[in-house]
Amino acid sequence: MLLILTSSITSRLRYSVSLLFRELLGVEADLTTSPEDYNSFSGPKFSYSREPVADGLFIEAAGLLFESVIYPHELKVSRIQGMPVLFLSVDPRSALPFDPFAAAFYMVSRYEEYHSHKKDKYGRFQVRESIAHQGDFLEEPVVHIWAEELGRMLQKHFPELVLRRPSYRFVPTIDIDHAYAYLHKPALRTLGGMGRSLMQGHLSEVIHRSRVLVGQAADPYDNYQYIREVHEPYRLHPLFFYLFADYGGDDNNIPVSGKETSQLLAALDQHKGVGIHPSLSSNKHYLKMEAEYKGLCNVLDRKVSESRQHFLKISFPKTYRNLLQLGITHDYSMGYASHNGFRAGITMPFHFFDLAKNEETGLTIHPVAIMDVTLKDYLRLSRENSLNAIRRTVATIRSVNGEFVSLWHNESLSDTDRWKGWREVYEEMLSIAAV
Repeated sequence: MLLILTSSITSRLRYSVSLLFRELLGVEADLTTSPEDYNSFSGPKFSYSREPVADGLFIEAAGLLFESVIYPHELKVSRIQGMPVLFLSVDPRSALPFDPFAAAFYMVSRYEEYHSHKKDKYGRFQVRESIAHQGDFLEEPVVHIWAEELGRMLQKHFPELVLRRPSYRFVPTIDIDHAYAYLHKPALRTLGGMGRSLMQGHLSEVIHRSRVLVGQAADPYDNYQYIREVHEPYRLHPLFFYLFADYGGDDNNIPVSGKETSQLLAALDQHKGVGIHPSLSSNKHYLKMEAEYKGLCNVLDRKVSESRQHFLKISFPKTYRNLLQLGITHDYSMGYASHNGFRAGITMPFHFFDLAKNEETGLTIHPVAIMDVTLKDYLRLSRENSLNAIRRTVATIRSVNGEFVSLWHNESLSDTDRWKGWREVYEEMLSIAAV
């Protein structure tokens, strides 16, 4: 047990203290505003405020956690012995040269995304606007690093303090944006696809589609047997996020009302491993998201608790509030489409803190570190260089006992066309991450 004396106990402070101590360091910590209780406490303790409020160990508070509104903070990234830090201390009496509680809260709450108005074409927060990208620490799990620095400092002063860190975990996840390449689509879509291929001079694609439709060849995206078998040696069951949406725009899966959809979902959900993949358009229309969610729940005949936004589209706080209203308890959208790394500076599940309401919620966020499309399309890495990036990321996550969430698509495991050879990348990733 550890006691922290502070001038004011706020929801932000409680959240950050719980995150760093209970979740990352395995230490129970309590807060008090009573100097009397603090002075009589015989265990590990320190004060956290703008000025020391008692004798003994003191960490200077930057002030962020005592606020209740959202300000556009102009932050500077500093380096202390190679470690990137935010909210530098100015008081030489502080036991740490920065405020780890404010820094961790700023990153994990995604504070900067609440007041950013520069979006990409899909309306997403752009990585170049993030302090992690600007400060060149996007691929460093800084929240874990700050927690470790805090833990080392406390153990130096209180050798009896025992830290119990979490264990590394690997969670493979697969998005199904297009359940099949050619099968089970309405006739007009099939004819339109053939027409486009002919106009582009892709006769071989027309022939291949025709062979699939008459049963002479397998649909390239119908690789669910392979997906199941490739995970079996590691006793892993991937999470599938299914785009259960009406056709239109960037949302163009097979019809949700067809028996083929029901049969596929029943097969994928044997281990209750199917989550909702809310459509891009549903991000702006709650009733559409609700209809998609209820439709998937009806097909699966159970309440779905996991989600991932199509195109990783998150609007703070609207997206997560919508998920909470639906009853979703776990979301896997926290990542950048264009870059590998740690969007929230952390690689462990954490609760969404609604800054606008200034309260912690029951929605658990699972950060995504690596995505197939990021490697191939955005970063344009070769298969070899993609594997090098995966090795670095997994090693980094292992070093902080984090949770590695990979994002792949059934399309990229088709081993055809532009994804030829990428099954090998996935299989190697499994061997790296799962053991």
